[in-house]
Amino acid sequence: MFAVLISALTTTPSSGVSIGIVLGDPSGLSLKFWGVGNNTALQLHAGGGGFIAPAKLVLSGSLLFHTALTRQTPINGYIGAGVYAGMHVRPAGDYGIMGIQMPFGLEFILSEAPLDIFVEIPPIFYFTTYGDVGFSLSMGVGLRFLLR
Repeated sequence: MFAVLISALTTTPSSGVSIGIVLGDPSGLSLKFWGVGNNTALQLHAGGGGFIAPAKLVLSGSLLFHTALTRQTPINGYIGAGVYAGMHVRPAGDYGIMGIQMPFGLEFILSEAPLDIFVEIPPIFYFTTYGDVGFSLSMGVGLRFLLR
């Protein structure tokens, strides 16, 4: 089965939009705009919930740079930079959070079906409305449908 999946992989699209879901911290809608530059894309997430830091609403956007990890298999790795903003929950009350994120991950784009499967971990440097400054790791696994 793994061999079939690998044989169906292709390189990054030069243009188009991917729309789907991301599950993790937080979970929600995921959009990706291809063709911003050579092997680059703009990724947007909007969601809530989460396992590590429960959130009512989180919005994030990142510019991602893609590269094939090996010449034998076109599995793409990516790294990027972006912003993170949200409304989180804690026992003493809700609080706002803003920060800078640097997502990195792996992406599988199927050629047989217009699907984009990804896994990412964006480290976030943040500050909150109650005065904290810190570092956090988020995570997500997602599936998007590629509109060409």
